Amino acid sequence: MKKETLLILGLIILVSLFRFIPHPPNMTPVIAISILSVAYFNKKYLQWGLPLLIMVITDVFLGFHALIPFVYGAILLAGLGGHILRKKYSFINSLGVSFLGSIIFFLVSNFGVWLVGDMYPKTMTGIISCYVAAIPFFHNTLISTLAVLSGVVLLNMFVERTLKSSASDLAKDNSY
Repeated sequence: MKKETLLILGLIILVSLFRFIPHPPNMTPVIAISILSVAYFNKKYLQWGLPLLIMVITDVFLGFHALIPFVYGAILLAGLGGHILRKKYSFINSLGVSFLGSIIFFLVSNFGVWLVGDMYPKTMTGIISCYVAAIPFFHNTLISTLAVLSGVVLLNMFVERTLKSSASDLAKDNSY
């Protein structure tokens, strides 16, 4: 089995399992996976399809709801940050993209809560109230996205440096 196939299966299983275990609201690796999919994979169907596939598979069991288009759309929009990582792969960029992706998810998903739900009046005051009420959930989104995305980036950078160092050491050993 190819490394890319194993990585994809691993991500699907890991993120799917995470969605089923009890966790605080909005504490999920899905936004980070969406960003990483765009940053790592060359094939468009993997970049955009992997996060959607994970969501659809798990939502079959967890349940679909009226906010699905906003949630899925927000996850895909957040994934656009993967293009930034793809161009300049760094820990600092992973932090910025995590913040950007979390903000996008917050704005789009809560716009859906306001638009589709009946908790808030369809006025400027209503949407502001909706966003204000959602602020306590934002930190979980940000923390989980920061932890997963920056963790994967740091791990990848460490592995690349280690492999490069090992290859350099091997070349030195074989030079005499």
